[in-house]
Amino acid sequence: MLVVLAIWPAAQAKAAEDKAQAEPAPIPVTAITATHERLDRVIYGIGTVAPLQSVTVRPRIDGQVLEAPFSEGQIVQKGDILLKLDDSQLRSDLNSARAKRAQDEAQLKNAQADAERYETLAQKGVAATSTLEQKRATSQQYSAAVDYDDAIIKNAETQLSFATVTAPFTGRAGFRQVDPGSVISASSTTGIVTITQMDPIGVSFVAPGDRFGEIREAMREGIATVEVSTTDASRTLAKGSLKIMDNAVDADNGSIHLRAVFDNGAQTLWPGLPVATRLTVETREGVVVPDKALARSPAGLYAYVVGKDGKVEKRMVTTAFVTDARALVTKGIAEGDQVVMDGQSRIGDGVKVAVTPWTGTPEGALPEGTAQAGASQ
Repeated sequence: MLVVLAIWPAAQAKAAEDKAQAEPAPIPVTAITATHERLDRVIYGIGTVAPLQSVTVRPRIDGQVLEAPFSEGQIVQKGDILLKLDDSQLRSDLNSARAKRAQDEAQLKNAQADAERYETLAQKGVAATSTLEQKRATSQQYSAAVDYDDAIIKNAETQLSFATVTAPFTGRAGFRQVDPGSVISASSTTGIVTITQMDPIGVSFVAPGDRFGEIREAMREGIATVEVSTTDASRTLAKGSLKIMDNAVDADNGSIHLRAVFDNGAQTLWPGLPVATRLTVETREGVVVPDKALARSPAGLYAYVVGKDGKVEKRMVTTAFVTDARALVTKGIAEGDQVVMDGQSRIGDGVKVAVTPWTGTPEGALPEGTAQAGASQ
């Protein structure tokens, strides 16, 4: 009996040791905590910076250039003088028109007074009615002449104003095409200079035509914001809003043309610059995990969630959309769940795992020069 009691503890210890050896070691994985966040549904594209206004300024009359008081590349304000032409002949024409009006106005006053006198004489029977009618006609003739003179003066003033060319809007001046002393024609094709509006500025881009409904709804709700960056996505250049959606989908390529507007006081956007665009069409809140944490199967998306007992549970997952490698989950994962990031291919439902917290980015990228446990899938 004493021998049996002595052997029993040793047998229990050996059985426990055999059981521990029989159980497989926990498989190392990395896991990330599912969070509740706001995520944007976006449409990516490529666009080109395009000014809202750009015009080649041309003179409206022929003449010799006296001044061109602006510098190439200068920001000119609306109304700033760009060019002055020799206006001596135009001033002479205006003065002649004014003198002619003064002459005709004096004759008009004399004719009106003459007509009034003859009207009094006609009423007394001293002057003939035909003579009165003649005096009235003369008065009307000089009145018409004064009106004609006013039109001539207005035209002369307009022509004189054309001798000074001003900026039609605030913008940046390009290369100057004329110099003082040169003679320029109103029919010139090169003009004086090209003025380009820089602030605000637009970006033209395209989106898939079948998504016009989302875009239209986003514009109605006022959430159609656009972010532009360099084409290599290394630097964000500006944030603005979508202003115009074309009235038809291009039948040739199935795309729809869009234009966004941006404040450009810092001049980070330049006409003709190619940019990458990011158009927001929806904003939602929910459970967010890296898209990398979701595996694909013929049955759909699934993920491994680590339980309190250290074992993983395979769950089928439904997502609303993925943006910037982050998925908005609508079913299958709850806030606070530990979701396996790396090592999915070496585990299965109910497998015990050894978890290492994920130290990479929220998008699922590893920190540069580091490796996670179980990184090989």
